[in-house]
Amino acid sequence: MRYYAKIRKVLERKLGEAKRRKSLDPYYGMRPKLGRGIFLSAPMRFDGKTAEVSNDIDSAELRRAALFWDRLVWPDSRIVSVASNSDEKFLENAGILVRPRPNRFDEQLGIGDMLSLIRIEHGSNASIGGETGRLFAKEHIEEYLSLDQKEPGQWVLSEGEKSFYLENDNFRSGRGQLVTLANAIPLPSADFPINDLLEFKLKRSDEIIGLTSELDKFYSQVSNAADQNFELNRLIRVIDRHCADMIKVSKECKWKFHLGEVSYSLSVDAIESAFNRAVSWEAIGLVTTGLPLVGGALGGLASMVSFGRGIGARRLRDRSSPFKVVASIHKELVI
Repeated sequence: MRYYAKIRKVLERKLGEAKRRKSLDPYYGMRPKLGRGIFLSAPMRFDGKTAEVSNDIDSAELRRAALFWDRLVWPDSRIVSVASNSDEKFLENAGILVRPRPNRFDEQLGIGDMLSLIRIEHGSNASIGGETGRLFAKEHIEEYLSLDQKEPGQWVLSEGEKSFYLENDNFRSGRGQLVTLANAIPLPSADFPINDLLEFKLKRSDEIIGLTSELDKFYSQVSNAADQNFELNRLIRVIDRHCADMIKVSKECKWKFHLGEVSYSLSVDAIESAFNRAVSWEAIGLVTTGLPLVGGALGGLASMVSFGRGIGARRLRDRSSPFKVVASIHKELVI
């Protein structure tokens, strides 16, 4: 009996501590224990025949990832190894950026004891064709999928012209939903000092977590609602408020933020679900016109959230959080 009484006291103390933390932190329990992760790439385009690879992660892309995600992974492939620059090394030393060295195709390409088959130094690029280019692109996707398999729903793949772009059997058009926020999210400029950015992130964690947590669960909340149109409009108002909060705090920073466009791709349970959802959004005009956001916060500059048909992930169809994100910075400054 004494043993069970002791256990009960420990549990009560832990529950009391959890209750206290919950009362102080409005986002208690919303953060994944290990943090949200994003899978990065230096600019790379693969057209099915040749992989065109640049040197560093795009500077603006790196800062956006460091601001909105907790864990950054950029593989240092033994097929094509891309050297880290000073910003990337800073994040590595801080334990934020990790560079694993996958070896799943080493034997097939005869890499053996070599550090890498191809080495790209800072300021250079390469064009890799044939089987080497194909396996380099495939390795990148397989490495991302393995992360997601270990921690389902906690990782997104960064994609776009300044990141990783390819056609791949794992990602099929029409099997997903696309949610786009245009002129709505402040993104750090390419020359924003990394250390100052991390300090801003720590200081403004409530605003950042508030926005990202709503975006992560957006689709699942709409899909599971009894009245989906009501829930859609309610959530857009919530996201609107969080976008306005982010714009407000970014104006207080001495370093520059630009207005950005961010698109989130979500997989769905079935092709029919994606098709029907897209058709319903198209019917009420959300795909072509969108809905306005951050009313008044931008001094009349048009910003909106819109929805459409997107790419789905064949091997990630059970998840309800975004699996892919594409971002671009506009010329407008947040002032």
